[in-house]
Amino acid sequence: MHILLITHFFPPKHNAGTENYTLGLAQAFLAKGHDVHVLCAEDWQSGDAYWNGVTEDVYLGVPVIRVHLNWLKANNPNHVLFDSWQVEQWLEHYLQTKHPDVIHITSTYSLGVGLLRAAHRAQIPSVLTLMDFWFLCPRTSLLRGDGQLCDGRTTPWECQQCLLTSSGLYLRTKSVLSSQLQPALWYGISHVPLLARRRGARGMAIDMDHRKATMKRGLALPNVIIAHSTFVQQMVMRSGLSQRVVHISNGLDLGWAAAYHGKNSAPLIRFGYIGQITKIKGVHLLVQAFQELPDKRCAHLEIWGDLQREATYSHELQELVGDDPSITVRGPFQRSRLADVLADIDVLIVPSMWYENAPLVILEAFATQTPVIATNLGGMAEAVTHGVNGLLFERGDVADLRHQLARILHEPELLAKLRHGIQAVKSVDQEISQLETIYADLIAHPEKVVAEAPTASFA
Repeated sequence: MHILLITHFFPPKHNAGTENYTLGLAQAFLAKGHDVHVLCAEDWQSGDAYWNGVTEDVYLGVPVIRVHLNWLKANNPNHVLFDSWQVEQWLEHYLQTKHPDVIHITSTYSLGVGLLRAAHRAQIPSVLTLMDFWFLCPRTSLLRGDGQLCDGRTTPWECQQCLLTSSGLYLRTKSVLSSQLQPALWYGISHVPLLARRRGARGMAIDMDHRKATMKRGLALPNVIIAHSTFVQQMVMRSGLSQRVVHISNGLDLGWAAAYHGKNSAPLIRFGYIGQITKIKGVHLLVQAFQELPDKRCAHLEIWGDLQREATYSHELQELVGDDPSITVRGPFQRSRLADVLADIDVLIVPSMWYENAPLVILEAFATQTPVIATNLGGMAEAVTHGVNGLLFERGDVADLRHQLARILHEPELLAKLRHGIQAVKSVDQEISQLETIYADLIAHPEKVVAEAPTASFA
């Protein structure tokens, strides 16, 4: 099969969950003899124009087509945040010349929902995997500007207010205009590119009525919509955007695991964090909870992640750590080193402040018999069973997280019990077999629309 995978970004510059998942799919499909290309955005806010051309390269054996964009230079930058006619037109021309057998989209975050329209017009079967909440939420996280969680069932003005939380322009207009006039003002700003590009409106003054309608129409186009967690499946279905999201758990690319040969011995219990260094990931909560442990002499905390992505937060985090010798803040690492990193972690901590979907890092930890302490929320709580393969704590509750860390230190049999409770993770090869079945069915019946998982084995 000729398979086109489309995602928001791709390695080597971008190495978060969606990027690594898409890379794993591409390599696994190639290994099974399929013709695979990945389409992604490379730059998103650099270049002299919005559209800065397309380049092609090969990354770890995967042919990659990279679209260079600068959303800040678009005529209406706020519109291309979710819908880009330039990307749509380019893809339509590409599909006419290359015509893949199937298109699998793992994110439309940077390239826009027009990808789905182009695939539909080309009459090429398409599969969409929901890796986050982008179709529900322009922030992608369902985390409000004030830090509170959102259920996705919002009015357009509620979404607009959420985005404007940090806008000084909004705060100034709010002080002089009534609450009845505010929606009309910002609706008007969103429709005037000259105003929408202004600081305080850029990236925030979005026509939310249009965005919500566009998302709903977009989700009607793929032949199959997949969620890796029942949590995401239910959130999207309850929102009314689509009622035909199927749950198929994701598989893990275990190529790196061949280098794993068990835990390296150490006299301390080693807690670890692996992931993005951003506020919504809750890394500061972990540092606070660890520092409040009554006896840290038998424990160490290592934090792995890119400290450059959110420099201000990273600086605050390092200030919080201070000169504490029991905490080491490290930078990012190549994925080929994952086995070595996990060999030095006894318990992985996932303290995220947002729902998450189906975090790959939890599965990666489980693949090395590493228990996980995670927030009792969303996809994390779906993967971690309290007291079986890990522990859960209440969102944002430093005291509760500290208690769970302390349990590992003070309950001698707990760590071994949690390790014993970890079951084998699903491999990417298992998922590839499921996807191959779906693809083949769609190629044979391109008009088919799937409303439920094809068989029970796909769960």
